[in-house]
Parts: sequence; structure tokens; C-alpha cells
Amino acid sequence: MLELQNVTKIYKTKAGTVKALDGVSLTFPSSGLVFITGKSGCGKTTLLNVIGGLDGIDDGEILVQDKKFSAFSASEYDSYRNTFIGFIFQEYNLLSEFSVEKNIKIAMELQGRTASEEEFEQLLKDVEIQELKNRHPAELSGGQRQRVAIARALVKHPRIIMADEPTGALDSGTGIQVLDTLKKLSKDKLVIVVSHDLEFAENYADRVIHLIDGKVAQDITYSEKELASNVSERENLLVVKDGSDLSESEKDLLAKAVKQRKKISIIEKLSYRDSAPTGKVKKDDSEPVSLHKSKMKLKSAAFLGLKSLTVKPFRLIITVLVSALAFAVFGLFDTIATFSTQSILQNALKINNAQTITVTPSYTANYQAGDSYALQLSDDAIADLAQDTGGTVKGVSKISLYSSLIDSDVVIGKKYYANSINGFIEFDPQTELDEQGNFKDFPYRLVAGKYPKLIYEDGVLVKTSMYNVAISTFLADSIIYYLNGNPLGEKTIEVREDLIGATIEASNNTYTITGLIDCGEIPAKYAPLKDATPNNVNTRALLTDYNAFIDSGAHKCFFSPKGFTKLVHQPDPTFQTGNTEWSMSLQGLSGKKQIVDYVYASRLYDENNILFFKEDRESFTLADDEILIHHANLEDVFSTEIAALADKTMQENARYLIGSMQSQNATENRETFNQLLSLLNKSITNGCFTANITQRYEETGEKVVKSLKIVGVYFGVDTSSYTAARRYKFMMNDTLMQSFGIYPKQGEYSKILFSSAAVRSGLQNIVAYLIEEEGLTLSLYNNSTLKVIRDNETMIKQVANLFLYAAIALALLAIFLLYNYISTSISSKKQSVGVLRGLGAGGKDILLTFLSESLIIALVNGILAVALSAVGCTLVNAYILHIMNVSIPFALFGVRQVLVIAIITFVTAFASSALPIIKISKKKPVELIRRP
Repeated sequence: MLELQNVTKIYKTKAGTVKALDGVSLTFPSSGLVFITGKSGCGKTTLLNVIGGLDGIDDGEILVQDKKFSAFSASEYDSYRNTFIGFIFQEYNLLSEFSVEKNIKIAMELQGRTASEEEFEQLLKDVEIQELKNRHPAELSGGQRQRVAIARALVKHPRIIMADEPTGALDSGTGIQVLDTLKKLSKDKLVIVVSHDLEFAENYADRVIHLIDGKVAQDITYSEKELASNVSERENLLVVKDGSDLSESEKDLLAKAVKQRKKISIIEKLSYRDSAPTGKVKKDDSEPVSLHKSKMKLKSAAFLGLKSLTVKPFRLIITVLVSALAFAVFGLFDTIATFSTQSILQNALKINNAQTITVTPSYTANYQAGDSYALQLSDDAIADLAQDTGGTVKGVSKISLYSSLIDSDVVIGKKYYANSINGFIEFDPQTELDEQGNFKDFPYRLVAGKYPKLIYEDGVLVKTSMYNVAISTFLADSIIYYLNGNPLGEKTIEVREDLIGATIEASNNTYTITGLIDCGEIPAKYAPLKDATPNNVNTRALLTDYNAFIDSGAHKCFFSPKGFTKLVHQPDPTFQTGNTEWSMSLQGLSGKKQIVDYVYASRLYDENNILFFKEDRESFTLADDEILIHHANLEDVFSTEIAALADKTMQENARYLIGSMQSQNATENRETFNQLLSLLNKSITNGCFTANITQRYEETGEKVVKSLKIVGVYFGVDTSSYTAARRYKFMMNDTLMQSFGIYPKQGEYSKILFSSAAVRSGLQNIVAYLIEEEGLTLSLYNNSTLKVIRDNETMIKQVANLFLYAAIALALLAIFLLYNYISTSISSKKQSVGVLRGLGAGGKDILLTFLSESLIIALVNGILAVALSAVGCTLVNAYILHIMNVSIPFALFGVRQVLVIAIITFVTAFASSALPIIKISKKKPVELIRRP
């Protein structure tokens, strides 16, 4: 079963090298009690350790079931100890964390077995410790601990039991009991006992191997032979054969022993032990046993981990608190280090529970050059935004810059109630409202009256129906507030419903109120604004927040009939660019250089109102280098020619011809234009004038020159409001407009209202428009958030970089603290690791045991760090609110920070466990068990 072939084990000491085993060759049977004796330092324990796989050898070979130890992997060594070996250590090596019962059962657990209660109780009874199973090792005497160690070895049902000085710390009586037990076990197991007690060896051993200086000096086998007499006298002991008839002389020996108070032992048979040199050991014919990997339960591993936390509680608490604080500050710094305008805006909109969002559009052709201008969007642009966000988007038109509702001297509460409107918004009650008056895509509800519709009589629009509107309940409350008990016209207004049918002046028109619409509840936190004019920092911040909220929906809009916007706007809306200087040189005509402050382009025009210079032109589509000019600009184009006419009457005739074109039809305009050319004695070559357009940016001085062809004149756009400065107006195609930084999809809507669905599904895209620097950009109406962020963005990012470095430094500090504590804690438990390894636990079991301790620490540390970091972010945001009067959180503590803290803490915990365990696992179990 077990064979040693020329085994050598060398230890290196400060004094030099020592051969603990020197060419030892032995063969052991599958059963029997073998004693290994010799003086201290002769190699007894070393021999036991190498046989048991607790220590390695330097030369030779050990075989078990004909398998060489040299072929074992580290895990197979563990499995060998788990399957074959039951150790009874000299110093017991019980696990102090476990009770007696658990100390015994852990050995069986590692084998993946569970003993029945009957089996377990019988084992405790056999070793006489049944009343001790709930005690802990510290509560036991030396003999009791030894019996627990024996029970732990026996419960494994090992093939080999190894006992190192099992009676060394016991009294003689207890020692005899232990050896009696081992003797019984040796009948079907191999029991190897290291002992310095030669008397016990001679009385109990089937074989005694005596070592001197690491070599086998003597190898003796004992056999028993039955004695003829019934009484045998031994030192301090009289042995009597059970059931025998004693002779007179034997009775005298028994009486003498009683008188001398000798110990009398009654046994089944009397025999004497005959010794002889050990011959060749018979080859083992027992069935081979396969190796079994250890299987420690998670519950046991976690229990050991928890128990480890109680060893140095004060140091543990300090470590957890300091590292948690470091991780918390790291999390706080990380929120600032990862500053993002987009994430801040998204979060600000989320925490404000913005169900709808109102924005104003603008267009920036060159952000660095400052080429930016406000604009109004067309239906096509609205459709694009709806597609981008995946929800309904509405345009809000504004007829005048300020639409006053009620003139009043009321001061108290004026910051809460509205006395102006934001604009007009249209819904189709047939398709966008259900039967209960709920709006399908917006959180609005018709609560009184009806939604306005355009009315036609005999196919003719009743113009007054254009000016029927529904208003929000918020506007209704505002009107009632500012009326302050006075009637509205001739109508007394006491409650909201009284406003239905009343008329109100706004945007230079008279509107009739047909219905009331609930646009959503206004949060109670804004109620203090009703009481007085805000005059402190906190209330001003609340007012800023309130204005952003109240303007984020349709609270201040008139709900107008479907089609209202198209009817009240001119059919040829205009748009403009700003902050650039334009010049136009009309070559070949007057040579006059015209400075253009703004460039206007008309998108909606009637082809019948275009006069192309080439009469037979068939296409109304403009080429990339073709433009139209407005008829009012003809006087500028021909200013030199008009001034050169013979007399003032002819000059006035030329101006008259130009001015009369506006009111004529296309045919008449053609005739008038030809008369003008004849009067000026001019002709048109190839149906166009050539013009160079120069665009110079004010801030950079950059110039862009394009050569274009003026191919005709268009009519229908009133320019009377721009008499202070003459401006060229161009009809451009999309490509040409975009090359000049002009957004093509412009129309009637000065504001955009995103529905609830658009906000939910497209918030990221909405915010992307809000922070866009070039192209179509959106701004939160009446909200200074974006401006504050942009004004401080450079500084914030610079500070963020510093915070990033500080965050990394704090994270490293926290990692060091955790690593130091956990690794030190594990290193201090080397002996427990050695005991578990001796019992057959594998590297995974050891890692699991101490990893559970680390993970518990990491869990507590992580939860505490996350909580402290979240509180820190709240305090930072409160400070920013107080200093900057901006009610938006800059330190956004979220999933990222939780994950970062969790990952770092748990990775640190794992590394803190794994690295020391890996280091410890490379050591032999005997090195770990050996006390320092």
C-alpha cells in the first residue's frame, strides 16, 4: 500500500544543512500498528510528515497504491490527504473558531460526506467526548482535545491514521486508553504512531521502526504467542485470563497483587510479544481507493470568515471607516471628474419630472466666429425632431414679442402668476383628443368648455372663429388673480368656468375663450411664490426653477384651432442670420457695393410671383449658383443707371415702374420690367446678372467670396419694416443657403414643445441639441442652466482634472488600507490554513474561506462608502445652489459611481485574499502548521 524508496529530506538551517531523512526505504502493509521511535531530532516527525503529504522530499520516491508522489499535482496532494490520511497532531491543531462537533464534522465535510446522527454519536461515545460536542477547544483539557483530534481523524474513515506523540501530553491512564483505541483501529487500517515511549511501543506495536540520525537503525516486527499460565505478572500490572480456573499458586499471585495494590487487568487471552527483524512485507491486496477532491461548504467557509472578523474588532472598524471615507470622497470626486454637460442637463430634466419640454431654436453656422442667429422652424423641421425623439412634437408660434393679458398694479404674487402668453399651439380635437377630453400624446385634459375649431359657412371661413382659443387652468387662475375682483369687460369672473365665452385682448387681437385645459399639476414647492415678491437667495433660486418649470409645457400658451398659424402668418415667412457682415457687388451693372446687415431668404413662395429675366425659362428650380432678389432691390441694382437719366422726371418714372411691380400680376410685371430696361437703355445677357457675395465674420475677420447668378425677381414679401437699412433679400436653394450658414427648414414656429413620449424616449437627443455648438441648436426656454454650465465649463473641466487625480490617490489609499488589513489578517491565520490543508482542504477551499471574510468587509465598506458619497454629493450640490444660485446638481452620483466603488472594493477584497492565499498555498502544510 505505502512504500518509501531511498527517501532523503534535507533542511537548511543557519548552522548548515541537516539530513532529517537519509536514504530511508520502508514498505508498509495496509493494516497494523507501526511505531516510529528514536531520540528528538532523529527524523521521526519528518518521516510522518512526508508520508502524510504534509512535507516534500528532496530525493527518492514515495508510492501509494503504486502511484508515485512525484507524479502528484498540488491538488492531488490535497486529495491524497483528504482521502487516505487521518492526522492526530501532537498539539491537536483544532480550529478554535469551531465547536467540538464542527471540528470533527469539518473533516467529513471536506470528503463530501454527511454522517448520520447515530454514527456520529457512536463515534463521540467511542472516544468518550459525547458530552463535550458543544464546547470549544479553549474549554477543553489536553486529554479531551486529543480525543477530539482522534475523533476528527476517525470520522474520515481513512486508510492510514498518523499520530504524532499522541500520548505526550496525557497522563498514563489516558495514554493507555488512546493506544487501546489505536490498537483496535489497526486491525483494518494502517496506524503509524510517532513516539518516544519505548514501553508503549513494545506493548502495543505490531512493528517498531527505530531511527537514528535520519536512518533506519532497527526495524522489528512483534508477534503474539499465547501463554500456558492463566496469570502473568508484569511491571505494576497483573494480567488475568478471563474465565480461567486459577490454581492455588495463581491465586496466591492474585492475592499478593491485591496486597501490593497492583493494577489487575482481565483479558480474553494471555500472550507474550515476540520480536524479530522485519522481513519482506507482503504485497498489499486491498482494493485501490480513488482520490477525492475536497468539498468545503460555503456555509462553513462563511462562518470561518465571520469568526475572523471578531479577532481584532477595533482595528477592523477603523480600517473600514477610513477606507470607506476614502472611497466615498473618491466617488464624490469621480462625479466631478466625469463632468458632462449632457449628463447634467439630462439629470436636471429627469429630477424636475419634466413631462414636456419647451425649447427655442437657433442656428449656428460657425461657433468660433460667433455666426449665430435665432430662427423659426417649419413643419418639416418639426417632423425631423419628432423622428429624432420618437414622440409627438408641436410647434409654438408667437405672433408678437410680448403678448400682455391683463394690465394690473397688483404686486403680491406677481412672480407666480402670468400676465403674458408664450405663444399659440394647435391641436386637432378630432384626432388628438379622446372622448373624455384627454390629449393622446400630452399630459393635458380638457376640463371645461370645448376645444376651438375653425368655422366655415358656405365654404367661407368665419374669420372670428380664427380667434377662438382654449386656455390653461393656470392662465385662468392668473387672469382671475390680476382682475382682482374687477369684471372682464362686462362679465363678472369669480371662478375659472366664468371665463368661458369671455373675450381677452392679446397680440393686438381679441380672443374668445372656449375651453379650459388642465396642463398638469404645479408642484406644491412653488406655492411660497404666491405670497410675496421673492427677495432672498433661496427664493430667487426657487423662482428660477419655477420659471423653467412653468415654461416647459403649455401652461402659458393659447390653444388655437387647427390651421390658425397658417392663416395669421404671411404666406412667405422670412428668416435671418446675424453677427456677420455681408457685401454684394453687382458686376456689369452699376458697380455699386452694397453693405448687407442681414440676409433674408423666403422659403414659401408662389411660382406665379417670380419674374425670371429669361422669359422662356422652363425650370423654377434654382441651380446651386443661382439666386433671386426681391423686387424692392431693383432700385439699388440700377441706382447708377437711374441717377444717369437725363432729368428728374425720368428718374421718378424709373422708380415708379419698380414700385408698381408689387401690385401687378406676372404678365404685367414682365411688361413693366421690360419698360424699365428700355428706359434705362439696359439689356440682360444670358438671362442673369453676375454678383459676387462676400461674407466676412466679425470676430475672426475670415472672408468667404462666392460668385452667383441673379436670375430673377420675386414678389410678395413686405419689407416696409426694414426701412432703416436697405437689405438685399435672396431666394436661395438649400445647398446655397447652407453654404452661407443659413438653416433651410424655417417657418412659423418660434418654440418647440416635446410631448411626454418624446421626452421619455428622446431625452438624450433633446439634450444633444441643447449642447450642440454648430448647426440647429435648442435652448431651454427661460432656463439659465445651459448658460451657467457653458460659462463655467472650462473652469469645471480644469477642476475636474484635479479632482480626477485626487480621486485616484484616495482610491489607492483606500485600496492600501483594505489590502493591508485583509492580507495581514490572513497571514496571521497561517496555522489554521495549515490545519485545513492537513485535513485535505484544497486551495479553492482555503481561498473561499478567507475570501468570504474579505467580501463581508468589502460589502460593509462598499455600502458605507456609497452612502457617504451620495450624502457628499448632496452637500456639494446644496453648496453650489447657495453660491451660484443654480438649482441644478453638478455632482451627479449615480450607477457609475456605485459600480466603480463596488468594483474597486470587491476587486481589492479579492486581491487581498487571493494574493496572500496563493503565497501561503505555495508553502507546504507542515510549514504553516508549525508554530513560530
